Amino acid sequence: MEINYNVTGPDRKRLVQAIAEILESEAKYLGVPSCAYQVDNFTIGKDGTLSFDDRADCEEIENLFQGLAERGFDAKAPVPAFESLQMTEEEELGLGRQRHEDPQGENGMQASDVPEPDEDIGLVIEMPLSSFTDTALDNLKRLVDSKGKLIKKALGTETIELDIADDKVRFPWFEDGTDPDAVKAYTHFVAALCEMARVQKRITAKEKETDNDKYAFRCFLLRLGFIGSAYKEERRILLCNLSGSSAFRDGQKKGFSQDDLDKAKADPAVRAEIYSILGGNDDEQ
Repeated sequence: MEINYNVTGPDRKRLVQAIAEILESEAKYLGVPSCAYQVDNFTIGKDGTLSFDDRADCEEIENLFQGLAERGFDAKAPVPAFESLQMTEEEELGLGRQRHEDPQGENGMQASDVPEPDEDIGLVIEMPLSSFTDTALDNLKRLVDSKGKLIKKALGTETIELDIADDKVRFPWFEDGTDPDAVKAYTHFVAALCEMARVQKRITAKEKETDNDKYAFRCFLLRLGFIGSAYKEERRILLCNLSGSSAFRDGQKKGFSQDDLDKAKADPAVRAEIYSILGGNDDEQ
C-alpha cells in the first residue's frame, strides 16, 4: 500500500526521522536510483510516498499513522470522503435521491436520503463502469477474490459477486440499507476497494488462510485507508461480525500465551504476590 505525504527535501528528512522515532528503528538510505529510505518494513520514496507490504504489523501501521499525524504530517486520504460521493444522473451510486450542492449541515447527506432496500436484494452500491480501465476492473475482481471469505463474514452475506452490466459496476452485497452509519461504512469500503484496484499495478487473487479473522480484516482495512480516529466507527461496523482479536495477530497480547497465563494463576507464589499487592483480595476478574 502507498500513502502520499507529498514532502521533499528537508521536509522528507523530517518525515523519515519521525518514522524512525515512532518505529524505534534505524533509517537506511537506499541510494540511487530510488533515493528512498528504508525504516523497518516501510519505504519512503523521494516524493514523500510511504509504502509498505504484508510484512508490516497491523497495530504498528496504525500507531505509525497516528504518531505522524500528531507530529503534523498529514497524508493524502486514500479513502474518498463520504461527502464527495455525490450523485449525478450519469454516475448514480444508489445512496440518495438528490444531489446536495453543500455536503455539510442541513444540505448534507441525511438519513432520509438512504433508499428503501429491496426486499430480495438489500442495499446495492453502484460505481460507473467508465471509471475503470480493463486492468482496474480485473484488479477489482482479483482483490475481491483474494479477500472473499473475510468480506463475506464481515458483511454477513453468502455471495460477493460483482454485477457488471451496461454502464455500471454493481455491488449487491448488503442486506441492510436502513442504518445511515452502516451505509456510510459500506460506501467507503466499496469506494476504497475500487480505488485500490485502480492504483495497484498487480493484485494476486490467491486467498490466504487466517486463524484470526478480525485482525486480518483490520489490517486489510488499514491498507485500504481506514486509518485513524476518523474511521474508528466505520472500522467497528466492518469488524463487528468477525471473530478473534483486532489488536493482536495471535488473538492475545504478545509475550503471554493462554497456557502461560493458566500456569501463572496456578502458581502459589504468583497468587501470594497478587494477594499481597491487592491487599488480601485475589478474586479473579
